[in-house]
Amino acid sequence: MKLSLITLTLTTLAAVATPPNIMVIVADDLGYGDLGITKHPKIKTPHLDALANQGALFHHFYSPAQVCSPSRAAMITGRMPHRMGIYSFIGGSSGNLTHIPKSETTLPQLLKKQGYQTAIVGKWHNSLNDIQAKNPAIPSMSHYGFDYWFCSDDNAKILNKPNWRRNGKNEGVRRDLAANVVADETIHWLTNKRKPNTPFIQFVHFYEPHWRIEAPKPLVDSYLENATNNKNEAIYFAAVSNVDKQIGRILTCLDKLNLADNTAVFFSSDHGPAKLGKGHSSDRSYGTAAPYRGNKYGLWDGSIHVPGIVRWPLQIQAGHEVHTPAGSIDWFPTILAMTNTPLPKKLEIDGANHLPLLLGKPFSRNKPLQWHHYNTNVKNAPNPNAVMRKGDFIICGFYDPSTQLAKASWKEAHLSKVKTGKLTRFSLYNLKSDPKQKHDISGQHPQLFSQLKKQLIKAHLTMQKQAIGWKGTQTITQHPDPTH
Repeated sequence: MKLSLITLTLTTLAAVATPPNIMVIVADDLGYGDLGITKHPKIKTPHLDALANQGALFHHFYSPAQVCSPSRAAMITGRMPHRMGIYSFIGGSSGNLTHIPKSETTLPQLLKKQGYQTAIVGKWHNSLNDIQAKNPAIPSMSHYGFDYWFCSDDNAKILNKPNWRRNGKNEGVRRDLAANVVADETIHWLTNKRKPNTPFIQFVHFYEPHWRIEAPKPLVDSYLENATNNKNEAIYFAAVSNVDKQIGRILTCLDKLNLADNTAVFFSSDHGPAKLGKGHSSDRSYGTAAPYRGNKYGLWDGSIHVPGIVRWPLQIQAGHEVHTPAGSIDWFPTILAMTNTPLPKKLEIDGANHLPLLLGKPFSRNKPLQWHHYNTNVKNAPNPNAVMRKGDFIICGFYDPSTQLAKASWKEAHLSKVKTGKLTRFSLYNLKSDPKQKHDISGQHPQLFSQLKKQLIKAHLTMQKQAIGWKGTQTITQHPDPTH
């Protein structure tokens, strides 16, 4: 018995000394309230619930942006997306050259230098690989640090998605749901392509529950029988459950390969849920950010307040709950700290190393969590254009509604709006007592409001000064400081 205990202890110590594997799992358009663990009344997500119970659950976790491309760019660089010229989602038009600039430093680049294997399966959306195959102006996935990639630029088609590219070669259509394909290929890489004795970072990026939402018929039928009589709602519920099921398959694979204990699994969404659709077959968005206000494209709290889970059995205590606000912009410095990877000198990052939060240790943040967006798509009831969270408080700044655009995808001509947008009114909320942001309390806390307003204006002007464009459009003049 004593010998077995000694052997177990030595094995554990050896595992801790081994660099951890990293798996980053990202869902698309998943709302904060869409999981069982975050109290959805009907959607079943047993595998993600278990993942949270086995590790750390964040109660206030944030995406870096309110829409996919800028959010994903910030996740992989730890830098706010305006520094990379990515402000909204990269549209699929044939001439779109928008991409993470070649000069940026990415997480897989740094870990690769440390001897890590690097792979991504699923949604990328930080450049268009179909265009890169013909245009060397766009950096390759190899340049971004990936040894292996299996991705499709078609981010909307969920069933029988076309144009899957494996390491640059187009393999065409895969006749299945995208979530199933992503899980299959993730397991394939772990089982057949991974070098067994080399640490790895693998990005697992699902396309669901993004529009156009599809799901397995048995799951849909089950929700129709037990949860709702609305078929489109049942399809959304089933799509989330199917992502959960596929994540369960991946976690089982880690167990079978004896990788689970020393693999840090990160899970989140790229932003909040899409606005409720009109019920058409291609518009089945029934996600929720409850109890928070907002949807994708806006900057109310529910637009960016997303699920956040990390499991690392050798280091993170099971059942750990984190109430301090954090976000996936922090993944870059946090994963560097986990893997003892040096942060390059003079690299200015906006995220914070929140490993101390995961280990129950003191944590401080130098730069407040903040978000800026030139367009919120709603003129009659505008969303905020700049937001900053400090403790339980969140301050919101708004542009004149007449400046908002009808379209959301990024166009080069939009840079003038990025550079010249002016915050004209402000509101303050306490998210702890008012998660739906119904009550502006700026009048009740004039000193705090004045302090946070000045910080938000300064941060927004800094964003406008730093924001880059493409084709030499960086020189557009800014508005003067509205505090003067």
